[in-house]
Amino acid sequence: MPIVALILTISAAVAPTPTSEYAPANDEAYTLDLEVDGYRNGAMDPDRLMEYRGCVLERDAAYMYALLMEAAEEDGVPLGFEDCYRSYGSQAAAYNSRCPITETPIFAVDPLTGANVQTGVQSARVCSGPPTARPGASNHGWGRAVDFTDGNGILGCSDATFRWMQGNAHRFGWVHPDWAHCGMATQEPWHWEYAGVTDSILPGFGRLDPKLLQVVQ
Repeated sequence: MPIVALILTISAAVAPTPTSEYAPANDEAYTLDLEVDGYRNGAMDPDRLMEYRGCVLERDAAYMYALLMEAAEEDGVPLGFEDCYRSYGSQAAAYNSRCPITETPIFAVDPLTGANVQTGVQSARVCSGPPTARPGASNHGWGRAVDFTDGNGILGCSDATFRWMQGNAHRFGWVHPDWAHCGMATQEPWHWEYAGVTDSILPGFGRLDPKLLQVVQ
């Protein structure tokens, strides 16, 4: 795959400092810019996607993801990924697997015989396991969500790697959305989203090896 330069909304003339910090611009995945530009969830233009060590994401999220992963590596934290960008088809497959259509027979009493007879079938989706978004509604489909692992599987609420994420992910624009917080019925400690950043000075800018970021084809 050809190597491409990552276009960022920062000035290359502004050098980062060791103390550069900033806050996420949102408390969940920021997608308005993609929607305004005409991109579609699950059908992102390959030109807008980048890959970092096997994880495919929207290009802005990919750069900040790469910096996050480098920071974890420097701290000796075994941070990995299970799932990044999901096409519409992969979202549909996951949703159908988690929420298959179940048919339940409908019975009624036959007025002539008094017997309980089947009069029809009621179809409904019955979901199991952690909640999953309907196809086209997942932030994975924008390339701005990652399911993280710690080398032993997806992150758990008591994992040291999860605690590291709680203390550091925001430095790179990654947030743990409210619905996924531990203690919620919908908790997903492994699911984090790129929310954008409010500071134009990126920590570590110029340090990341651009050869590790590749255009997706």
